[in-house]
Amino acid sequence: MSPTLLKPPVRVRPGALLRPRDGFALGPRAEEELFRVAEVLTEGRLDRSAFFGSALITIDLEKVAPQLRGPEGEAERRRLFDAVSGSVRVRLRAMRLALADVARRHPDKRLGTATTETRFRLDGSLLLLDVDLEVPVDLSSRARDSVR
Repeated sequence: MSPTLLKPPVRVRPGALLRPRDGFALGPRAEEELFRVAEVLTEGRLDRSAFFGSALITIDLEKVAPQLRGPEGEAERRRLFDAVSGSVRVRLRAMRLALADVARRHPDKRLGTATTETRFRLDGSLLLLDVDLEVPVDLSSRARDSVR
């Protein structure tokens, strides 16, 4: 009986790791710089079962220009706006900023799952992020115990 010969390994070409896409993406360092200079203004009201409010996050692009080498000119600001408004990380960070402020303003409340809506605007050199939110609230166990 002759020994069984194994077939040699077959070369397989893997699928592409990346696909080309149109547009630009915001890098993590740029995101950090944008939120480092961000100013946050929140407003809202608390009723018995929910907090309703909004946060306006203002980013002055002229303040970050030296650290990021731009954006210079309207076309570059527009590309940055497109990258920011398409970034899931930016949306999550804006939502977290708004929720953190609600938690800071109402430390005795337990916050539920928020419903948010985020809008972006570009006004000259100002990048404006509007976060509208509705957050169900309940008394925390610590506050409930002090009421008894």
